[in-house]
Amino acid sequence: MTLFLTLIKIIHLLALMFGSVASLGNIYLMLSKGPHDLDAPGYTNMLRKLYRLTALGAIIALWVSGLILLFGSFNGTMPGTTFHIKLLFVLILTLIILFLNFMASGWARRGGPPSYVPALHWIGASSLMLTVIFAGVAFG
Repeated sequence: MTLFLTLIKIIHLLALMFGSVASLGNIYLMLSKGPHDLDAPGYTNMLRKLYRLTALGAIIALWVSGLILLFGSFNGTMPGTTFHIKLLFVLILTLIILFLNFMASGWARRGGPPSYVPALHWIGASSLMLTVIFAGVAFG
């Protein structure tokens, strides 16, 4: 593997790390919601925004680095069914992240996100974990 592809793989893994932090951070914020949340809503909202933007940056970096690795290491051929399943979960995660980032400012103006948003965070976190599992199987 060339030095360039090694650096791209490092970027890919770092983006995965940042994405998992953002995903789990949102889950932890949801689980810890309670009366203590009222004392520092600005702090909690800032964390939610940072997690949301971190997830967006991470998913963009994952797509770019993943495509470079696909074409640089596999000549553009997708290595098997497990890889396709992994891509399905990445697509679900990407759509959730894009939707949440697109809608967040409107929800902030209207007093907060709809009641289904926590479910999207759980689906996103599950999709991320399944992506990693299927990537591990696909690439051994």
